[in-house]
Amino acid sequence: MGRLASAIAENEPVTMLAGTEHHVLARKLCGPHVTLVDIPTDDMWARDTGPVFIRNNAGRLAATDFNFNGWGNKQQHRNDGHVAASIAAQRGCKYFQATIVGEGGGLEYDGDGTLILTDSCWVNSNRNPGLSRKEIETELRASLGVEKVIWLPGVRGQDITDGHIDGAIRIVRPGMLMTGGYPGDTSEWAQVLQESRKILAKATDARGRSFEMVDIPSAVDVRSTRYDFFTGYANYYVGNGAIYTPQFGDRPADAQAHAALQQLYPDRKIITLNVDRIYENGGGIHCVTQQEPAV
Repeated sequence: MGRLASAIAENEPVTMLAGTEHHVLARKLCGPHVTLVDIPTDDMWARDTGPVFIRNNAGRLAATDFNFNGWGNKQQHRNDGHVAASIAAQRGCKYFQATIVGEGGGLEYDGDGTLILTDSCWVNSNRNPGLSRKEIETELRASLGVEKVIWLPGVRGQDITDGHIDGAIRIVRPGMLMTGGYPGDTSEWAQVLQESRKILAKATDARGRSFEMVDIPSAVDVRSTRYDFFTGYANYYVGNGAIYTPQFGDRPADAQAHAALQQLYPDRKIITLNVDRIYENGGGIHCVTQQEPAV
């Protein structure tokens, strides 16, 4: 985390959440250019515990809280359940609390009216019991101001998130998607990803555009020996002037991912980092970050 925060801080302001008792260590790990704030957490997944920031037509900032509940009460969240509200208070921006439960990692938005997400983590009794897809979509439209919602199946119960979209499919820009899977994979994950690609191939976005998809295969020959090590490249962070993405030690796969991302983001530098410790815990760079738009 410290290596990642320090790298991002070279290009944009970075704020790190930590209880004050951890600030000495955090300062040592993050360096002098990361701002530390006293917001206690249970874990590091700011994409899910933090708010989803929105702006109105006048450019004023607000924070939407999707009521983090430990990915369906799978994990302790005594502190994490308050992170979104605490960040909104710390930033001094308007705060909205949604009527549904979900996480930022379960949302992909193109900035032009289109939202992509999975059934598996939103239409799920561990988050939104008794609510239909239509009811959840209505709340998402109201909370985020989106115009079109595209639903993909996702995978239930195979990971703590119930199949977050940001592990496999990312919106590069309106009409352009990046997808990622394992070469030769025949698992449930692979089957659902293939089904998702078919749905997206037939779909159009809020402006009537069809989707172009670029696949970046996941790494296979990696440093870590953890059986559940997450080795996909989709979970990158888009920063000011840079893309932050992992390198796993699989030289051909790392090089291919770097080249593909550079083509997708020609106006940004591709910064690759060894952040195995983050990925060994089941998430990635996108999962531990949450961007705040400029106002």
